[in-house]
Amino acid sequence: MRYQINGYTDMYTVIANERKIGGAIEAGQIRLRTGEVYANAVLTRLEMSGAHFCSIGFVTEEGKRLIVHVNDISMIADARHVNVCELTNECMRVEKSAERLKRLKRLCELNEGSCTPTFQEEALLLASDIGMEEASNHVDLSFLPQTEKPRVFRIA
Repeated sequence: MRYQINGYTDMYTVIANERKIGGAIEAGQIRLRTGEVYANAVLTRLEMSGAHFCSIGFVTEEGKRLIVHVNDISMIADARHVNVCELTNECMRVEKSAERLKRLKRLCELNEGSCTPTFQEEALLLASDIGMEEASNHVDLSFLPQTEKPRVFRIA
């Protein structure tokens, strides 16, 4: 988990900067005023009208896409910003992983032969978002800087 979401402003920031920071917002539970409850919903849109938040778009575990007015939301519980590979919502994990993998492949194709720090940074972000193991199964990531695993020393 990257961090806990504390309000609509945090949600809006993550969704608006999704390409730069990666990950997705997953709510443990969204309950509407009508009593409907959606577990592990992934938030995909948060729209504003002027300075006020007006609607939220999210995808349920069954893959159902809903757009709900903020006044119709009774509760959003346990909202958190997580890497795509850590999503509990299987439907969105598959969809977002495929989307990120497609972008990673295209990025590597466009930067073939040149390994700039900006390219490495974006490729590392995409690969860690998808999961390094999964990404390396589809794309050669040998150009990424290798991170050393911390060594554990026991004394006594």
